Amino acid sequence: MSFKYKWFKPFETVSKPQQIDPKLLSKKTMGKYSIDLEKKLKKILKVKYVVLTNSGTSALMMANLALGINKNTKIITTNLSWIATINPSIILGSKIFLVDTEPYSQRVNFKTLNKMIKKVKPNIVILSHLSGAAHIDREFVSLKKKYAFKVIEDAAQSFLHKYKKNKFFGTLFEVGCFSLSITKIVNMVYGGFCTTNSKTMANKLVAIRNNGVNALPENSRDELPSQRGLNFKPSDLHSFFGLKNLNKHKTIVKRVSDISKYYFNNLRNSKFSFLDNYLNNPRIYPSIIVDNKKKFNNFCKNNNLEIHFGVRCLSESRILRKNSNLFPHSSLISKRLVRLPCGPGYNLKNIKKIIQILNKY
Repeated sequence: MSFKYKWFKPFETVSKPQQIDPKLLSKKTMGKYSIDLEKKLKKILKVKYVVLTNSGTSALMMANLALGINKNTKIITTNLSWIATINPSIILGSKIFLVDTEPYSQRVNFKTLNKMIKKVKPNIVILSHLSGAAHIDREFVSLKKKYAFKVIEDAAQSFLHKYKKNKFFGTLFEVGCFSLSITKIVNMVYGGFCTTNSKTMANKLVAIRNNGVNALPENSRDELPSQRGLNFKPSDLHSFFGLKNLNKHKTIVKRVSDISKYYFNNLRNSKFSFLDNYLNNPRIYPSIIVDNKKKFNNFCKNNNLEIHFGVRCLSESRILRKNSNLFPHSSLISKRLVRLPCGPGYNLKNIKKIIQILNKY
């Protein structure tokens, strides 16, 4: 079914294929555009190392491999997240412990998380920053020092979201993982990257991206692998689109922020409520809680609105099934959350028309 208003509309930066200079595209996997994109990301995020890859999921797998995750590794993460957050850890056989979110929020409940840390004494904690709903707890930082666990930040939905004035989520701990897919605030059509301030970690990530060979991609056939890895290298063509989008990141962030605020200030319907009612960061996916998701979805379909049901609880997954009664807050969100039509490709005129429809529900 084709919708007039798609659930996500990306920012259009390249409209003519002839804008691409074929002479600059690498005949190999990575080339000038990929290298330039890594440099630009590093500069914007104020981080020492950026390792570009072919997807956000690949970035997560690379982080898992770089930290040496195995069947003896104990990992704690939030119950509410996209399955890609935890799939690499499951594949590598680690022991997974889940914690709930805050009430009516996508943010991890740090009070619950900190209790779990004291009980389990994990090797790894994976923080999933959903839709910019991110924060860091002081006690968590103290516990990290005490128990010496490592942190992976899944910042796929929080690119360019600031923690403090000069720090971004995804750059605060050992390794951050980002997605640059078509439904993200900035995209390279399909891709992702890892961030780190550790040279040792960066060298591991580069090797893992290149089948475990710690050498430049063009020299890989002359070297022996030093560790486990696969071909996670991005294409130069995708990197071209990523650079074009990244060059407009200030415009894109403002557009997304304006859309979130416009929804919050103008959507008036007592039959649903906003999720995470704070706008200190651009909310890439404005989300609401509805009483009857099926009924609301039918209404939207009949009015040419495409919606998205967001992420689901990991505890509901067949590969990681746990008692959902232990996670009342995230379970409620999983059942009733809806993402509204959004994305930097929309303007406020579009959003105004969408709100007019939603207010009639």
